[in-house]
Amino acid sequence: MRKGLLIALLLLLIGGTADAAVQVFFLPESGFLRVQGEVTMRPATTAPSLMLFPGVQVTELWADELREYSVQRGAHGTMVSLSLRQVRPQILSFSYEGFLSLQGSELVLDRSSLWFPEFSFPIESSEITVVLPDNWEIVEWYGQPPMYPSFMVRDTTAVHSQDTPQVIPVIDEFSSRVQMQLARLTSAINHRNATEIEALLSRPLRETGLAGYLASVPSSYGQITSELRDSFNVLFRTERGASYEVSVVWQENGGRLELQYFQMKPHGTPIPEELLGSLAAFVNDLRLLVQTGQRDQLLEFVDEMIAQGQGEIVEFLLGLNALESWTIEHGSSDPFTITIFVPHTKDTKLLLHLGLKPGLQNWLIHSLEIIPVG
Repeated sequence: MRKGLLIALLLLLIGGTADAAVQVFFLPESGFLRVQGEVTMRPATTAPSLMLFPGVQVTELWADELREYSVQRGAHGTMVSLSLRQVRPQILSFSYEGFLSLQGSELVLDRSSLWFPEFSFPIESSEITVVLPDNWEIVEWYGQPPMYPSFMVRDTTAVHSQDTPQVIPVIDEFSSRVQMQLARLTSAINHRNATEIEALLSRPLRETGLAGYLASVPSSYGQITSELRDSFNVLFRTERGASYEVSVVWQENGGRLELQYFQMKPHGTPIPEELLGSLAAFVNDLRLLVQTGQRDQLLEFVDEMIAQGQGEIVEFLLGLNALESWTIEHGSSDPFTITIFVPHTKDTKLLLHLGLKPGLQNWLIHSLEIIPVG
């Protein structure tokens, strides 16, 4: 083995001297990686997190204020969530090992492989020592701080054509970072952790109360999973079968990605145009009954077997603002649902997600979900 390839990297914070160290042992032929060391972390909350590659085994994790930690595995990475007693700068010691899915005589270790922790908090500078087999060498370090530490290794015994220029893979770093932030958001929702959700949001989104809403997702939904369709569209699925399309915008702010925009609507098969007229008339009749306070007639619009109770649903509807128009924002035929936008007050807008079924004279509401949107 060739030892002593010492690379001093400034990780995520500019300036400062190295006050912690990380040792990396990598066997490129098999993909086996072992990392151990420590960094000085500066968490902003008592619930920070870090991401590592899928299948990693965390063998040590310790900090002065660490109460406990949990590991959540996913197809795109492994989320390690910490629980701290106190928010202050402190040394985080860690070690982990596992196999990276890399093959070839030239390999790149970067953010896409998650070989190094992707922290949700800034850390101070650290010295990284890499140990490789004798027939491997580090070709180049690229992606300088405050970017994710990345480097390329090469098998010196492999034949490389002198006529072929070296090509360093182009990694869509932004998409990779979005995927990791989405994994953090999904984990925080599943843990009903409003503090961790809020740490991912921009100030305007925090002020809408989005963190509290997402943290109060009913436990009956079960575990939530997310699928990144592209950088701006996400599909959330729940264990009980409901799924939601979410439009998102992530923007850089101070070296980290913040969620700037979040709009959610139920996912499903679009409603045929022929039905939309009937549904629009149903929504208008519903609003007029609320506006005129006709409780008995409203009972005929709500299924007697609705889970929240027929009378309770009618009382809720009667409390809504019906002076302004209600509009259908989204509809699905499978399952048969519509989502109504209700401008309740100047500062409060609601989306009413209604499950419908045919009644004797009109559509019947057999499920209701309320989504505040500001």
